[in-house]
Amino acid sequence: MNQVIKQHEWLEETLSFGSIKIVHHPYAIIKFEILLNTLALTKSVGLRQDARVDERAYWLMGATSISASLAIPLVYPRLFSIHNIPKLDESSLPPTLPLSSENLDPEGIFLLETGEDAFLYAGKAVSSELLHQLFEVRSVNEVIPGQFLLQEYDNEPSILLNKMVNDIRRQHCSYLRLHLLKRGDPLEMMFHSFMIEDKSGLGSSYVEFLVYVHRQI
Repeated sequence: MNQVIKQHEWLEETLSFGSIKIVHHPYAIIKFEILLNTLALTKSVGLRQDARVDERAYWLMGATSISASLAIPLVYPRLFSIHNIPKLDESSLPPTLPLSSENLDPEGIFLLETGEDAFLYAGKAVSSELLHQLFEVRSVNEVIPGQFLLQEYDNEPSILLNKMVNDIRRQHCSYLRLHLLKRGDPLEMMFHSFMIEDKSGLGSSYVEFLVYVHRQI
């Protein structure tokens, strides 16, 4: 909900020049959350027209056979910033980021989890120190894309990242496959397909979707 409130404030600035009036009311914020999830659902594998029949069937079977809380990441994945993880207590995860490429700082590392898979995305300008702490490489060019096994090293960023991944796995009661990638890797297209709020071949951006819905009222 905190993420939706932040998006609500951002939308107020973005759309204040137009004909859409952003209402400061809890129900208005809830409606924005519903619209965001509606857009995400239209871009999900289960409803996308470009997805193969077996992929759609697998996604729908998975989404309808688990609880609503566990199904949410299948529709709207969670994006976390790894390069500035705060110290976490025993039962919390850091705040999530909106699924927009605008939030992908070139100097950052991000964790995207979809309920079944998790992607660790390294920006093109990540510090060599952080790369070495997390993956024991000195340059982003040394990052080998693909599925990998996360190691825990004797430093705070590595310990916090492992704690995050383990907490997410416990929430889903599944192992959660991990994939490592950087800009320009083959997996990048799949990673960016989860940026629900961006305009793409899968559909309109979040702002465009809000404008469309507003015009139908």
